[in-house]
Amino acid sequence: MSTYFLSGSIASILALLVSAGLGFGNSLSLHFKVALPAAILTVGAHTLLILFMVVTGRILREAIRCRDLPQDFLDELNLFFSCASAYPAAIFGSLSIAGAAVLAFGAPVLGLPAATHWIAACLAVLLNMWALPVEYRALRRTQLIVDRAANALDQIDAEVPSIGDELLEQERTTPEGLAQEALAVAIGAWLPYAYLIFIMGDGKLSDASIHPFIEISLAGLVVWWLARSESKRQASESADASSST
Repeated sequence: MSTYFLSGSIASILALLVSAGLGFGNSLSLHFKVALPAAILTVGAHTLLILFMVVTGRILREAIRCRDLPQDFLDELNLFFSCASAYPAAIFGSLSIAGAAVLAFGAPVLGLPAATHWIAACLAVLLNMWALPVEYRALRRTQLIVDRAANALDQIDAEVPSIGDELLEQERTTPEGLAQEALAVAIGAWLPYAYLIFIMGDGKLSDASIHPFIEISLAGLVVWWLARSESKRQASESADASSST
């Protein structure tokens, strides 16, 4: 992940500098063509960091809850987040890019001088040149915590070899779960049909064909009926076994 973020950060900074140079060089048509991809790339890099941080915390919480991973990993990650400036850097870096882009078209409408966009753009470039390295260092630190957690999970798996089989047994689909999913498919199959009738059409049933929606719905109902029957059979066998003992 750190390699991807580093590549995106370098590309973002270079694109921002090229865009700024074209803007100050009065190559406005080319400036707009470069500025938009540069803004999207920069905001995407910030978003990648935020998503990685959020997902990492979620994964560690689940590992602590389900796999007996020590709480120390999550505590260390939370402590690092509270002390690091990666989140504010990502947020303000994205906002600065968005603000500069808005002022490019909004300044004339609001009666602001053209220099307003120039100043905002320069501040955005400088802020992102500071923010992206800060985020990269935070990402590297987070990656180290994740790697240590992965090693700890490997040790847990080595000490308890049967835990994988137990998890697979817990995740196996039950007839009740299959029945619920099949019923959802049977009902949800009509949602695209309703969209075609009431949103794309004039509300007339003749505006769209019921195929293949009715076939999908019927298939879902068949699976639902079979799963319900299997669930009742298993419940009956379990009740008979309990009564016999």
